[in-house]
Amino acid sequence: MDAVIRDDIQTRVRRGLDQVFGDGPMFHFCIFGAQAGQLSASKRVYITICGGCELKKPTLAKLVLERKRRKAAGLPVYRQHMVFTLFGATEIKLPTMAEEFIDLQDAMQSGHISRHEWEEALVEVTTDDPVRLGSMTICGGFEADELPDENAEIDGLALNRHIGRIPEAAGKTLELGVGQGGAQRMAALKQAITMASV
Repeated sequence: MDAVIRDDIQTRVRRGLDQVFGDGPMFHFCIFGAQAGQLSASKRVYITICGGCELKKPTLAKLVLERKRRKAAGLPVYRQHMVFTLFGATEIKLPTMAEEFIDLQDAMQSGHISRHEWEEALVEVTTDDPVRLGSMTICGGFEADELPDENAEIDGLALNRHIGRIPEAAGKTLELGVGQGGAQRMAALKQAITMASV
């Protein structure tokens, strides 16, 4: 094999390993049971054996904050997650509309995310998924980007409207994103956050 090609392959493998294990490998195991949790910034390798694991993706606001932290620390901007499933099932769900709205509103009001950073992230998420997932499934099932359960969506919106975390008009707009994926979901979020900040 040509030395240039070999060096290129080694560089690509090293870069991929650095994205997964760059600041220390962290593992999440689900063996012979069932577990639900958050797809976290610290855990990067998820292993499910003879069990069921349900993970939730972080909100877009949390992704923007994590990316800023990693950039400031000189780490790779993208965090690669690896999901291994053997004789089981792993499901990765999107956050609810209420969770997206509240995290974004809190981050913008505290000044941690500017309007410009939010707009950039919104453009990026409609063209490319900011959460990098690699998976290997043997005699099992793996599902990514599952929409939240409709009851959980409606309950989350109703509760947060009741306690005043989500304004009534913004809540009605967020309802338009329930059951929708991709651009429609993000458009409802953008419209709701614009209404709330006016």
